[in-house]
Amino acid sequence: MKRILFSITALLISSASFAQYWSTQNSGFAAPSRGISGMEVYDANTVWAFAYNGLSTTTNVQEFTKTSNGGTTWTSGNINVGNTALRITNISGVSATTAWVGAFDNTAGLGGVWKTSDGGATWTNQHMLTTAGQSWTNYVHFFDANNGIVGGDPENGEFEIYTTSNGGTTWTRVPGTSIPDPLTDEYGYNGGYYSVGNNIFFYTGKGRIYKSTDKGLTWTVLATNSIISDFGGATVSGDMAWSDANTGIILRKTFTGQTPTGLQLHRTTDGGATWSQVTFTGITAANNISDITYIPGTTILVAASSSNTSGGSWKSNNGTTWTAIDAVQHLSVKCFNASTCYSGGFNTSATIGGMFKSTQVLATSETVSKAKQTSVYPNPTKGEINIKTDQKIKMISVLDMSGKTVIETDSGKTDLSSLPKGTYIIKAALTNGTSITEKVIKQ
Repeated sequence: MKRILFSITALLISSASFAQYWSTQNSGFAAPSRGISGMEVYDANTVWAFAYNGLSTTTNVQEFTKTSNGGTTWTSGNINVGNTALRITNISGVSATTAWVGAFDNTAGLGGVWKTSDGGATWTNQHMLTTAGQSWTNYVHFFDANNGIVGGDPENGEFEIYTTSNGGTTWTRVPGTSIPDPLTDEYGYNGGYYSVGNNIFFYTGKGRIYKSTDKGLTWTVLATNSIISDFGGATVSGDMAWSDANTGIILRKTFTGQTPTGLQLHRTTDGGATWSQVTFTGITAANNISDITYIPGTTILVAASSSNTSGGSWKSNNGTTWTAIDAVQHLSVKCFNASTCYSGGFNTSATIGGMFKSTQVLATSETVSKAKQTSVYPNPTKGEINIKTDQKIKMISVLDMSGKTVIETDSGKTDLSSLPKGTYIIKAALTNGTSITEKVIKQ
């Protein structure tokens, strides 16, 4: 049987008080003790997640929850794929009505992709992997309502990857000439992928990371064998996260029995060509970090742990200095931007708990100090905004308070004249890998 990378933590509801950064939301699952196994944040308002049973991790659960209003309300439901024995590998949603899941048999693999177009009331099979003993659905991801990808293990000598440009109505296998050949006995992991923008990455049992910057049409492979060659074994586990095509981080944990004994971070700023080990403070092996994510397009990281004794959440700029946010169990964590992050937890009932959402713009002491070297003026403004910095600007994004990007430019100037009066967030991504976030009032 193929190995599954991530272990699932049993339920422990903490009585610790929440830090102000997170507000508690109700995941809406009818049964208590549902934990969030994974989630995808499509935009500031649209999030889909799927569950597991926090009281009995051997009991298979096929359930989802979703929000389309930023978590004001969450609606749960069943993922009916026609076979209650199939395990959900991940979920990918693009609107209040439309999402996809991957599913597989825990012993035989195979599996495929199912889509809902009615908010989860019904799920329709769109594609199946069919070669017993080789095919194994690892992930499905949609970049938008039309363009998606499903990835599986090597089949007939090539990684089995399909793409679609019409919402999954038809799927086309990526030719072997566009994917580096697998090594002997190389395979992927269930849910072992990360996507940001048009970029998607997955790692393998041979310690390599496959990378695509064009929505899965062509691939390169990163030689990360020395860092993650033993991921998924009895004594090593980990995770990865990417800010964009160039900036990524690998988290590597070692164990003695069930006790975490080692923690390493490795970072790249050149797309994975080279990696450097990070010297860090603020987190330790004992925290047993279970998930890590970048705020897209920035160097800001958020980490979470579901540990029964030392769980919590942390933030960092570049992974060097970590600041604790709280000491409450967190499961999956994902961010849309600096002002919108979500984290999964455990619910106690259909109306109590299970989700967290950020309540303020995420910043670290390091990003604040960098911001002091940058001026954004005039503020307030009637239109024109100037950004002055000693670093070259790569991209400027203007976001409204819902997190929606309303303007993008690569100039040091931008004009808000076309926008309604109100408060906006200016994000400047710099070529040195750092970023600046500033609130601006449009008069």
